[in-house]
Amino acid sequence: MSVRLACLAALTVSSLAAESLKISSDLFRTPDFQERFVGSYGFLPEVEPKVDQEEARFIAGLAEILSNGRFKEAERSLLSFIKARKNPGDTATESKDVSAALIFTLGNLYYQNGRVAEAEKSYKIALKRFPEYRRAHKNLSLLYARSEQMEKAKPHLMKAIDLGDADHLSFGLLGHAMLNEEKAIAAESAFRQAYLLNPEERDWKIGLVQALLLKEDWVQAASLMQTLIDESPDDATFWMQQANCFIQSGEVMRAAENYEVLRLKGLADESALNQLGDIYANQEEPLLALGAYLSAMRQSEEVKVVRSLKAGQYLLQLGASREAARLMTELRTLANDRLSRDEKISAFLIESDIALAEEKLDEAGVLLGKALKVSPSNGSARVKLGKIFVARSASADTPQKVDQLKLEARTQFLIAADDLDRDVAYKANLGFAQLLVKEGQYMKALPRLEDAVRLKSGSKQSIEQYLRRVQRAAAREKATKEREESERRTRLEEAEKAEAEMVESESE
Repeated sequence: MSVRLACLAALTVSSLAAESLKISSDLFRTPDFQERFVGSYGFLPEVEPKVDQEEARFIAGLAEILSNGRFKEAERSLLSFIKARKNPGDTATESKDVSAALIFTLGNLYYQNGRVAEAEKSYKIALKRFPEYRRAHKNLSLLYARSEQMEKAKPHLMKAIDLGDADHLSFGLLGHAMLNEEKAIAAESAFRQAYLLNPEERDWKIGLVQALLLKEDWVQAASLMQTLIDESPDDATFWMQQANCFIQSGEVMRAAENYEVLRLKGLADESALNQLGDIYANQEEPLLALGAYLSAMRQSEEVKVVRSLKAGQYLLQLGASREAARLMTELRTLANDRLSRDEKISAFLIESDIALAEEKLDEAGVLLGKALKVSPSNGSARVKLGKIFVARSASADTPQKVDQLKLEARTQFLIAADDLDRDVAYKANLGFAQLLVKEGQYMKALPRLEDAVRLKSGSKQSIEQYLRRVQRAAAREKATKEREESERRTRLEEAEKAEAEMVESESE
């Protein structure tokens, strides 16, 4: 994998795309919401259930109480009216139920007085009596939306809109419901309608951005995000979300600009600074990347060790061993005592790679030895250590030293060849085979190389070509040995024959 691809893999997609929009609780406290809800105590006779004259007179008398916000008093009065209608004191008066309109009104009063369960029941009764009751559908959907039960709110929102309700609240909440079902196009349409009717509502802007992100329409999402940034320039989330849009649309350096703005404002957290470091690494700017990574480590109350180790690997992929060394030194300073067992092993492995990049074979070997002391079964460390012994043997000053280092290499490769990780076992078998090939032991190398081919994942073309070359060399080695063995036997037979003739001659 190239450096560019490795670093881009770490860049995140907007979290707004991954999480459904949470409706701001403030939305249900706004004067607009209260006006729409309380205003629903009125009646729309052209599209809603009729009331009789007695109910109309009662409603007229209730209007003054409602206008003063005396909802508990209104609830008691309405309940008394309903009871009197059903059980009149005068035996000559016919018992009557109330209309769906008054049941709906009771639901509103329950809701206003914090009795949500009773409100829900009343709305459902009103709808059972009058299924096309637009405002009953609307208010029931609002009740569900307020408690984030959008799967229940959705059908009532759609019915209310179908019956003629067309305010921004209905469309905005419908957009939210569609987002929950990951229906991006429907959500976008609903939020655009809500935004058109009320462009000042922040929830609808965020919802529209989220729908665009779900569609992976990065350019439009970034553009709309700018509106949110202009309104809230110190909200780090919006800057970061827009940066992620830029990354996804290929405008990586525009993303870097966003993170740098946060850095200057003092709003960049560890995550933002690490993202900035990844961007610079992706652009092959190791010094800038190092600066961002170091700032990220210093910014956090507790260093994210795994994340910093990845940063060190990215720098190594850039060939920036000095920068990687500085990062590891800082990591040791800030978190050395808190490294877990696995983190210690990873740190030693990265530091050994840094030493190898700087051609410090002995130091790399020592670091790998430390990793194996923490985890003797670490096959990756053994493979690397085996390769170091092979490299050191090439410059050893005595034959005895050469043999000793090669023996050490074989030992490491042999142990790692049984590793449960197929990639580690592949590298161990390949390393062992290559060592034997260099020594001209093609027949011994062949089974190791065959194991490596079997364990190799992905493309096998190059190693299979190498295997064929070794197979030919092994065949030649075998033929040579067979010829030498045949010649040896021939010489032995001739020697035995000559000796027999000599003994016979002496006896005569």
